Amino acid sequence: MNNKLFIIPLACCLFVGCSNTPASIASTGSAGSTSGPHIIKMMQVTDIQGGGASFAYGAISGYAGASADIGHISIPSNIKGYWSKGWDSFEKFYYLSVPIDSNLAKQKIETLRNYYKNHKTFNTSMHLVVDGPRVRLYYTMNCFSYRMDCSPKENADPNGWVIHQSNDATQLVLLFDGTGEASDTPFPGSPYDK
Repeated sequence: MNNKLFIIPLACCLFVGCSNTPASIASTGSAGSTSGPHIIKMMQVTDIQGGGASFAYGAISGYAGASADIGHISIPSNIKGYWSKGWDSFEKFYYLSVPIDSNLAKQKIETLRNYYKNHKTFNTSMHLVVDGPRVRLYYTMNCFSYRMDCSPKENADPNGWVIHQSNDATQLVLLFDGTGEASDTPFPGSPYDK
C-alpha cells in the first residue's frame, strides 16, 4: 500500500510535469527618466531562468516613459546596458553590467503580490528608470487607486519595501538601484562606438 502512495504522485509528475522554477512575473515593461532627455541604446535584464528582456527604448525623457511587451520575464538576476544623457548632443555616456540580488528581488515581488486585500491582476510590469549614471528597476502590479481598490492587508509590508508614488497612481517595489560608469566619450565596443 505504501508503494502505491509513492508511485501515484510520481506518475502524475511524469504526465503533468513539476517545476521549482518561478513563473513569469511581468510581460510589460517601460523605460523612462526623471531628469530629462536620455537615450537607451542597449539595456538587457536577464532572469534566473536564463531568459530576459530588453529595455532599449531609444529616446526617453519622462517617467514612466515608453511602454512595450517584454515577453515573459522571471525574477531578475543581471542587468547590462549602455545609455547616454542628452538627445542631439550627448553630455555623457554610461555603462553598467552587474548582478541583481535575485533573492531580495523575489522577496520584494512576493511582498507586493501579497500586499492587497482585493486587487489581483495579471497586468504586472517592470519600469526601468535612468537618471544620468543611476539605473533603477521597479516592479508594479498596476493597482490604480482612482479606479481600483488598492487597500493593503494588515501588516502587508513589514520591511517597508512598498513605495507609494507621490501622485498615488500605483505601488512599486525597487528591485535594483545602481550606478553605471560614466565617460565623456563612447565606451569601446558599445552601440555608440562608431
